[in-house]
Amino acid sequence: MKKLIYLFSGLLMLSCSQEDFNIDNPNQPNAAAVLSNAADFKNFNTTNHTTLFSNQIGFAGIYFRGLSDQFTTTNAFRSFWNYCDQPRRQINNSTSDDDLAASVASPWGGYNGVINNANIIINNIENQSGSVVVSGNDLTQQELSAAYFDKGVAQGYLSMIYDKAYIVNPDTDVNALVFSSYTEMLAAAIANIEKAVSIANAQSAITYEIYPGGPAINKATFIQLANAYMARFSIGVARTNAEALTLDYDKILTYANNAITSNFQPESKEDVLFNNLQDWSLFLLGSGAGYMPTDIKIAHLFQPSYPTDYPTDATILPAVTTSDPRINYYEYVGDKFGFLRASRGRHLFSSYRHVRFFNGNNENVTGLPCQIFPKAEIDYIKAEAYYRKGDITNAVAMLDASPRKTVGNQSTTASADAVRNSLIYENSIELDLASGMAVNWAFMRRHDLLQEGSPTMYPVPASELEITQSPIYTFGSPANKGEVGTASGSNDWRNITLTY
Repeated sequence: MKKLIYLFSGLLMLSCSQEDFNIDNPNQPNAAAVLSNAADFKNFNTTNHTTLFSNQIGFAGIYFRGLSDQFTTTNAFRSFWNYCDQPRRQINNSTSDDDLAASVASPWGGYNGVINNANIIINNIENQSGSVVVSGNDLTQQELSAAYFDKGVAQGYLSMIYDKAYIVNPDTDVNALVFSSYTEMLAAAIANIEKAVSIANAQSAITYEIYPGGPAINKATFIQLANAYMARFSIGVARTNAEALTLDYDKILTYANNAITSNFQPESKEDVLFNNLQDWSLFLLGSGAGYMPTDIKIAHLFQPSYPTDYPTDATILPAVTTSDPRINYYEYVGDKFGFLRASRGRHLFSSYRHVRFFNGNNENVTGLPCQIFPKAEIDYIKAEAYYRKGDITNAVAMLDASPRKTVGNQSTTASADAVRNSLIYENSIELDLASGMAVNWAFMRRHDLLQEGSPTMYPVPASELEITQSPIYTFGSPANKGEVGTASGSNDWRNITLTY
């Protein structure tokens, strides 16, 4: 909670001048000194890039995997069981919940922190005539473009995750903050990312460092990545199938057609940037079980005759039969159930664990690829956009050009149902732990595939609402199915006849 209060206080600092911005913390450099030194200024901006990407592959992503049936557990540690349990539970949005900071409040604090820092950069350059000249090279516009990118991407995640959030700019009166809807947040996010692209396009060359002294992307890749995020957020914002039908798929296709053409997976650096989401999700117990077992949904997608819930008697399900070599993304562990407790619901059991990105129980090392944005996600966004437009021929063509066919050797019948089912398959199998937080959850909700009572968005954290003296509210539980913020279960994945 202290962290959240600090971050909210950070928003208040936007009203201060550069000279006034000074946090009493011996572990942080004086802000005025940082902003007055070009090299330190650039380093401050680059560190914000690192924070942006770290949040996408951070611990909080675990909860979205649970809600979208990507993993299963009865382990109550950090409320994991709450997000996997069936029937679905309501989000415990309360400051008395010791796990609030790890779950609902973590993306809120992380992305608002990125926005705060980006605003400091933008304010210094645009309103205080700041310049960034390092070793004789004027990097001012490069750093401004990067700050708008960071701000827009952070706002995009807030729009995708929460029902509302603050739109904060350098000139915002923080004493009169009001919430904006998730659609207004999306519009702000797209505007800022587009501004980042516009600034970058006006430069002959730019570089965007992922962390200080670390890997950097060039102008062309930066612009492609910006388009990729605009595609992700523009299609990911819909909370229901009905809302998804109203999206502008021509614009989404434009973004996707200008997006990345290879995986964006910068190299990790120990204790600086590493995939903490994978670190937890792939952990192997000494018994041979996975700490976070793969949900039975995955086995059912590979083999539609497989059940959608684990048998509640003593049955041990056999290994899956499939022609897709990507079954090797998972390991069959049989009756090694680890922390799964029958007393908490044997229907939640699993005989598989995820191994695709496994690195010996340690992702926090230098040199591993940090899977943040796979090119395959763009393939599936294009296929989904064509599907929504009723262009089944091009949807199938995109699926055939994607890992579905090139890696998995899976064909797709030219029908709307087959395309939709193939998209469920690919988003659940190919993109899991490859796209960072919330992507599969966003896909499931916009097709009404979530189990009834699943939250389709997060409420503003209670810790924030208490600070602003706003009413505390929440989403989820079957009792509220079909209401705003809670899945109806009308197209629950467990009830779909899977034909491909």
